[in-house]
Amino acid sequence: MITVYFTRHGETDWNKAMLIQGHVEIDLNEKGKQQAREAHDKLLNVPIDLIFCSPLRRARETAEIIRGERDIPLLIDNRLIEEYYGDMEGKERKGEPYLTQRQCFFKRYPHGEGYLDVAQRVYNFFDDLKAKYDGKIKTVLIVAHGGMSRVVNTYFHDMDNEEFVHYGIKNCEIVKYQL
Repeated sequence: MITVYFTRHGETDWNKAMLIQGHVEIDLNEKGKQQAREAHDKLLNVPIDLIFCSPLRRARETAEIIRGERDIPLLIDNRLIEEYYGDMEGKERKGEPYLTQRQCFFKRYPHGEGYLDVAQRVYNFFDDLKAKYDGKIKTVLIVAHGGMSRVVNTYFHDMDNEEFVHYGIKNCEIVKYQL
């Protein structure tokens, strides 16, 4: 069994402004860096064998801050990248088009991905993690994104449609799963 700690990257200015980030490269703001330092402190005494993170800068920077001076391998995995929201990237998170689209589980965002695309790569990641590392390591940290956090949660827990739509984690909130 592998213990998985999953966290979302620290805050960015686009998080603060409630804008959809997706694949857009946005840096952590000062609050986001502080959140990552706080996550570092929370996980300091957790014996982490590997850190996996999204290739996007905000996730990599968060992962590096959380790792700190510890000698833990940090592996970038493209399957952990945020959902690609296509034409919606840069738009308001509270806007009606986004809120409507968010409830369409089998429909891709215009010129982007849909939940099934994200689920395929996230589920493949966890299946591969289990196949490659089960019995070899005990604990991993995954640093990724809020949008995909709901798909990650479905890998470990059944959720109905309403729960799925409303599920999310805060910046640098840490969720523990057993793989």
